[in-house]
Amino acid sequence: MSNAAGQVHFFKERIFPVLFMFLVTVVFIAIVSGIYLATRDDVLRNEQLFLKRAVLFAADQEIPEGAVLQEQLYNEIIREVRDEEGNLRYFVISSNGGTAGYVIQTSGPGVWGEIEAVVGFDAQLDKLTGIDFIKQNETPGLGGRITEEWFREQFRGKTGPFSRVPEGTESTTVTEFDAITGATLTSKAVQQILNDTIETAPEILGRE
Repeated sequence: MSNAAGQVHFFKERIFPVLFMFLVTVVFIAIVSGIYLATRDDVLRNEQLFLKRAVLFAADQEIPEGAVLQEQLYNEIIREVRDEEGNLRYFVISSNGGTAGYVIQTSGPGVWGEIEAVVGFDAQLDKLTGIDFIKQNETPGLGGRITEEWFREQFRGKTGPFSRVPEGTESTTVTEFDAITGATLTSKAVQQILNDTIETAPEILGRE
């Protein structure tokens, strides 16, 4: 084999595959980056709207249909309270010129990662107005069922600290909730998050 033929063979066998993979990688990175930049604002807006809907649900507000009306209701009755660094601390719910309640953003460890929730209280912190979940990675069909409406709705008007009873019990006491069948660890995680939030709520809201 001549020197020129050897060089061509070397290029085809060694250099060309490397160059090809490099170019393909650059092209796909450029495409993915372009999609991310093009949709970043929409994604952020959707995340913010998801949080606002969760806050309204936890505050026991009837959520209207459509993003525009949801934003309007949120802006009318919800005030965000932040710390000196600009981090959200809690939400104040207004009604007829006064304070109707509070919603606290909280979190705790779940089975497969952090569970983030919003917990609503009445103005006196005597009872819950509702809870909703804004982030969870629990097992679909088991722990993931914490996002189902029946599970979230059962906490309205209750006080805690909470204990668990089997699913379907439908306890009428204000300190019990129906756990999810087959998801003991997730139910226990939710119990801990709620009880911790109830205990620390006065401190978070400056009620010590």
